Amino acid sequence: MDKQSEKKRAKLSELKNKLLRGEHVQNRQLKTWLGDDAFEQMEDDWKSQQSIRDDLASPPAEIIEYKKRLQKLTLTYSRAERLSQRKSASAEKMYHQSDDEAEKLIEFLHEILQTDLGLQIWFDRSADEDDSGLTPDSLPQVITSRSRFNQGGGLAMAKQSKQEVKIATIDRAIDDIDELDSPGPTVSEVAANSARLRAILKRQE
Repeated sequence: MDKQSEKKRAKLSELKNKLLRGEHVQNRQLKTWLGDDAFEQMEDDWKSQQSIRDDLASPPAEIIEYKKRLQKLTLTYSRAERLSQRKSASAEKMYHQSDDEAEKLIEFLHEILQTDLGLQIWFDRSADEDDSGLTPDSLPQVITSRSRFNQGGGLAMAKQSKQEVKIATIDRAIDDIDELDSPGPTVSEVAANSARLRAILKRQE
């Protein structure tokens, strides 16, 4: 690695460490050490993040309806649990009602996904992962839900803070420097290695 690359790598690492510590790094500094192309890519990445935030703030009508039905199911199941703990005779009836709501919700979920498979990004897990269960925790959760059963995933996984976007851009720039410093084998080296391997295998026959 030449001195210029070493200096650039060291400076990028320094800027990354500042960001990891939660310190502010000016765009002017980033542009200087990343270069114009990488800096423009970083800005494009942040615009994509803003678009993701806009999408998350405006879920489709089908997702709003699913979330409403899941909340109703959660309340029904909670009532059944409380009645069961009190050894109430009404517990079994409430559990049956909960199961019925869950089955209808699963049917609704499959219907909306068959109509628009792209809606899957709004759920924290695959719609087919936990169909064996009828309790609220076994069903896919909407990614914007504050439910303790929310496993994350879907569109929410792509969400990054501005700091995370900057760090990811710096990481790519450092990787590019390291890749230039450690190029892969040449064509002749690959051919020589292949010949040696064939020779070894031939001796083992």
